[in-house]
Amino acid sequence: MITTKERFFGLNQTNSFILFEQMVESGIFYSTVLDPILAPMRKRVTREIQPGEKLIDIACGTGAQIFELIGIASKIVGVDLSESMIIHAQNTCKKRGVSNAEFFVCDAASLSIFETGSFDVAIMSMALHQFHPDLHSPVLSEMKRVAKRIIIVDYAVPLPKNYTGVGSRVAEFLAGREHNRNFKQYYRLGGLNGILPANKLSIQKSVYFGKGAFQLVVCSDLQ
Repeated sequence: MITTKERFFGLNQTNSFILFEQMVESGIFYSTVLDPILAPMRKRVTREIQPGEKLIDIACGTGAQIFELIGIASKIVGVDLSESMIIHAQNTCKKRGVSNAEFFVCDAASLSIFETGSFDVAIMSMALHQFHPDLHSPVLSEMKRVAKRIIIVDYAVPLPKNYTGVGSRVAEFLAGREHNRNFKQYYRLGGLNGILPANKLSIQKSVYFGKGAFQLVVCSDLQ
């Protein structure tokens, strides 16, 4: 059976969309294509950080958010399961001479290399929708364990029917079968407003931006 994506890329180019999916996951693609698009979001997150705080960025990707915060935070750690992303971030760190940031290949669902309460803030930007629903609880539990405050940015639900909302859906469709499947599950669960309270997180602040397509929340453990 021919899939919609195969129609998009052409019947005689069945490997094209596989290569595209691999490219999307690479540090080079993120740094040259996606990071510039998400730059306003990164700057919005910095407004929630107090000078001198210790931060951990979960699923940090190329470290773009971290490099926005190096002049504010006293220490920043970035973790990501993608070795390509972490290598890219480490290389950028060396080139810029950054001394207060570290990067580790690490599973977001198991942050055992960090002690409880090691950080003031845990950040996660545009990553929760990528995880299978079974991972929501372990990932959020680990964020609660290692940090006092949590800041998460992701898609708003429902997405607006403007060009930003439509573009977001298209981007998720092109990101790959599994990625798009997880995005749809995230959407069905109500996005941040549904998933966070279900995992015993209290939303203290909620801000919508990007023409209503994105939501930033500041939250903490209900306990």
